[in-house]
Amino acid sequence: MIKIPYNRIHARGDVLFAARSGRIHTFSLADGKHISTWRHPDHKSASAQTSSEKADASEPPAKRQRRDDYDDEDNDKDDVDHGNASAGDGDEDAQPGRQVGGTQHGGKGKGKSKRKDGKPKSEGRSLARVPDRAVVTQLTSTLDGRYIVAVSGHDKIIWVFEHDGHGTLTQLSQRTMPKRPSAIAMAMDSQIICADKFGDVYSLPLVPSSEAFSPAPAPVSKSGASAASTLTVHSKRNLEALKMQAKQLELRRLRGGDDNTTTKTAESTPAFELTLLLGHVSMLTSLVLAESDGRRYIVTADRDEHIRVSRYAPQAHVIEAFCLGHTEFVNAMVIPAERGDVLVSGGGDDDLLIWDWKAGRLLSQTSVLPIARNIVPEISKIAVSALHTLSWPSDSGAVTYILAICEGINAVFTWQLTETGELSRPGAIQLAAAPLDLSVVPGSDDAPPRLVVAADPGQSPAKSLQTFYLTVNGGRLAVDSEFDFGDAVLEAGEVDASPAEIRQLLYTVENLRKQTGGGGGENEGSSGVKVEDDKGSATGKV
Repeated sequence: MIKIPYNRIHARGDVLFAARSGRIHTFSLADGKHISTWRHPDHKSASAQTSSEKADASEPPAKRQRRDDYDDEDNDKDDVDHGNASAGDGDEDAQPGRQVGGTQHGGKGKGKSKRKDGKPKSEGRSLARVPDRAVVTQLTSTLDGRYIVAVSGHDKIIWVFEHDGHGTLTQLSQRTMPKRPSAIAMAMDSQIICADKFGDVYSLPLVPSSEAFSPAPAPVSKSGASAASTLTVHSKRNLEALKMQAKQLELRRLRGGDDNTTTKTAESTPAFELTLLLGHVSMLTSLVLAESDGRRYIVTADRDEHIRVSRYAPQAHVIEAFCLGHTEFVNAMVIPAERGDVLVSGGGDDDLLIWDWKAGRLLSQTSVLPIARNIVPEISKIAVSALHTLSWPSDSGAVTYILAICEGINAVFTWQLTETGELSRPGAIQLAAAPLDLSVVPGSDDAPPRLVVAADPGQSPAKSLQTFYLTVNGGRLAVDSEFDFGDAVLEAGEVDASPAEIRQLLYTVENLRKQTGGGGGENEGSSGVKVEDDKGSATGKV
């Protein structure tokens, strides 16, 4: 078991916000000291579950005797309740892999053990649902840093915090979305723009109104007589079905309506202000907000290689352009602050694509795979997990750099964006561990820009939170020196997990790739070591 690493980071002002499992830590960017910690309510349950699993793993399997069947079952229940005592109601579940009925550990277990009365023993507990781990999947802030917005993926909740400017967070609201959010962005009109995995984009107010919100009434289902009758139905079976339908309609009328339908509709209707803006027919993976000539736009990307440019609300139904050219899923997009007319996108393709997004025109493309092979020679595919932009001051004006990380590759790839929309001067900053997220800290008069990396050290001694002062060498970004955060004291309190579970929780980009071909082999991660290209698939570039 190893510690779950930092997976989301965001720098704003003099404070770094770093998410790790179900916690959000704040650090000072001036001296690296820890300031405060917010804990997800489910984080305590996950900690208790992990402690129980550790205790079970450290104890040898007990030998069972028939005469103690009932006593053993009671003792097992006491152990489970004790291991989850702090998890709250409904979390008193048996842990997977735990001995139930004496059959999981041994080599001679013959099916389900039974009680003396012949009934299966502990049948329900072995199938009990284990609570999902609390993991912060999105983290951002308003431009002034006054509000922090986070998303916890396991429960689909958007959390809003008020930030005092010095690293202390105060929770303001939590709102459960209809579907799991996959990307969020902050609009200038104090709206949260949220894309979900169902393909929809919503807007919701940053700070909910103090007035009570009344959701729109659910449509009343028509429970009148069936359109069919004895004049249109003739077979014996259909006549019997018609009679049964008439009885059901009569019972529904006596109950005062379709309670089942009403209940489901009420449960699925959010109890807060939520406006649907637009939708895709595929899973949304990335979202950025853009502006041109005084008009705002929403740029969305999905798993089906599409990038769509839509107007901002209230005309989000108007599509301005499509940026079509990717042959694999699109997972990351960025618009440089100094080059608002340019969009850089990446995902499952070997290349990064640079667009005139408003016209939907491809300006250029740059291959990442050859640079990645300098780090991992056997790699055959890449999965771009994040794109960022950095502005470097120079005598001739600010120079824009594009930074990219790929899932499972221990490096940050960098390019310089030219005036013609091309990426030049490629470089790679090698890391001691695989990066999960990046955040750029702008430079000041007395300090160069910094790069903060959330990495997965696995079982290596590398740190999960890494910071580098940058420099420019031959037009390429390079590391000048390192900077440490004071998170060592926090390490002991973090949640443990197996490497396989960490990969399932945090390495999700490569899973967006559609499997083709009949070989039946599964994709084994972004390294692509055991993934072979389908010989019949299209490989042409735009």
